Amino acid sequence: MENEKIVMLREIGMQADFVNNNADSMLAFMREVLAGRHPGALEHGFMIGCGDSYCAALAARQFMSKATRRHVEPVESLEFSRYLVEDLPNNSFVFGVSNSGTVSRTIEGVRLAREKDAWTFGVTVNPQSKLAQTAETLLRVNAMDNIKLQPDGSRVITPGTLTYTASMLGLFTAAIAIGERIGALDSVRSAELVAAIHRTAEAMRTADAGSAAIARELAPTITADRDTVVLGGGPNYATAYFAMAKWFEALTRSCHASELEEWAHEQYFMTREDVDTFVILPPGAGRDRGLEQARAARDMGSRVIIVGEAGDAAAEAAADVYFPMPPGIPEYLTPFVYKLPFEYLACETAKAQNVAFLNFDNPKRLEVNFRQIFNSAQSGAQKGAA
Repeated sequence: MENEKIVMLREIGMQADFVNNNADSMLAFMREVLAGRHPGALEHGFMIGCGDSYCAALAARQFMSKATRRHVEPVESLEFSRYLVEDLPNNSFVFGVSNSGTVSRTIEGVRLAREKDAWTFGVTVNPQSKLAQTAETLLRVNAMDNIKLQPDGSRVITPGTLTYTASMLGLFTAAIAIGERIGALDSVRSAELVAAIHRTAEAMRTADAGSAAIARELAPTITADRDTVVLGGGPNYATAYFAMAKWFEALTRSCHASELEEWAHEQYFMTREDVDTFVILPPGAGRDRGLEQARAARDMGSRVIIVGEAGDAAAEAAADVYFPMPPGIPEYLTPFVYKLPFEYLACETAKAQNVAFLNFDNPKRLEVNFRQIFNSAQSGAQKGAA
């Protein structure tokens, strides 16, 4: 079990370099692909995925809107493949996001969208995967799979971190290329967005060591008898959802993800002394509401842990524990950075408390999970198709 923690920590630390080293090449590839297609094929956009891949779509939504002036909808794969695709409008484009490229429901959605003449993209690390073969266009993200084969033939399966960053980067660079192709971005604004992505990579590097240190100190107090709720709004609703997934995967413990406003209407009623309330609080449209929610959680006795900008005195005062993030990151890019505390905290807690990732030390847990995700029957597929 120790080896899997080492691997996860290494992958978390690789993310800043990954963004810096791959943003330009991924953008260049998308520019080349789009040059061969009339911009009229890019009217209605969808980003589909499951788990972390769905989170990546949620995180990219605001950036997609700003870069393309299109509403590009993030959708869970089943909601798309079993419901929305039936009425897919003409001139649609669909990004199917799957780290492994083998998730049945995402492959199904891409296949059905392509049958309706949508332009389909497979966003995956695996160019030989079923998703890559099903989509019209492969957008390869140059990261490792979450399921890693070791030199001795054993497998190490870790909660996604680097792969999540890679999926986001694929969608963010695609947004810039689409914006350029349809005339929503001029050369100046495009260059500004590219530069902002590179600055965000440096912000990830800056945030890394501090987040890891606070996480190591906090980890022994994240005990199984405490409940966890994570609040986020806008692009960081994706971060809250992603954080919840890391609790499930690294700790196999319950956790609630709450949209920033909805917390007051729902999860507030379970807020008490044995609840840890995380609030993702970058500068932006949701900050004032996040401060109100943090105050309410504290009033009810919860320990409040805030991920916010360094130097935000009001946010720091509202927290029992504060993860300071580098200043100056546009809110639509903060999902790359503000997720780091959750990655480190999930891993360090599992390490400190000797918890096996995904409960995969139980072979039945692994067997049933893989059957559910990778071997589910596809709607409308030929008999025997994966």
